[in-house]
Amino acid sequence: MRWRELPETLDPNGRRLVQELRRLKDHSGLTLQMLQAKTPFSGSSWERYLNGKTLPPAAAVEALAGLTDADASPLQALQHAAQESSAARERPHRDRAAPTAPRQTPAPSPLTASCVSPGKGREHHQEQEKVHGVALSLVGGILLLSAALSGWLIADRPNAAGQTSDSTTQVGRYSCAYVRHGDLMLTGNSTTNSDLVALNSTGPDVAEVQCLLRRHHLSPGDVDGYFGKRTEAQVKTLQQRDHVSPDGIIGEQTWSLLRHVQ
Repeated sequence: MRWRELPETLDPNGRRLVQELRRLKDHSGLTLQMLQAKTPFSGSSWERYLNGKTLPPAAAVEALAGLTDADASPLQALQHAAQESSAARERPHRDRAAPTAPRQTPAPSPLTASCVSPGKGREHHQEQEKVHGVALSLVGGILLLSAALSGWLIADRPNAAGQTSDSTTQVGRYSCAYVRHGDLMLTGNSTTNSDLVALNSTGPDVAEVQCLLRRHHLSPGDVDGYFGKRTEAQVKTLQQRDHVSPDGIIGEQTWSLLRHVQ
């Protein structure tokens, strides 16, 4: 069988592991259909594992070694090392994606009284009343504006009880325009394959995840660019279905699952 060239993003341990798995498959004469029938993994999953699109889980490595009477120990060591390398690459992105506390706007400082000379008398008193009237008008206007902005932000936020986010400006309505690009699927919102997306993230990357989840026959809710509990639950379902650790976080491995053309 003529294999595709492995992706450049694959680390050395992952590359050696996939090359060994390919060698075992070719030597045994097993097809993807036979692997699907003899293991708990689908033929499409095996295609991704053997082409370096997704790191094969330890259970898949052990299953192929058992079918081909190969020693599973060195293969499992390569799989573990590749998994550690992948986790180390994703960790900085995860730290950057962690939600931060919303910035607090400092309250306006109280007006301070000016010192006046006794000779000003009534004139100063009238001037002071004018200043107080203008100040009260400004404060009232600020309070009304703050109330209006708060109502707008609450109305614009997606309906997810108990959820908070560090940004609402990128939450809204997005569309899904599916376009196939080689073996990958794009939906018109984002083209990333590696940016970390997690609970409480917002923006086009989240909308891309929601569109792709729909294409995998999952239900993340509205395509609104907000990564809430419902979207997280559907991501975990996808990860469990493809034997990936169900942490609900979109990293390189889960992006590969989402964008893969079925």
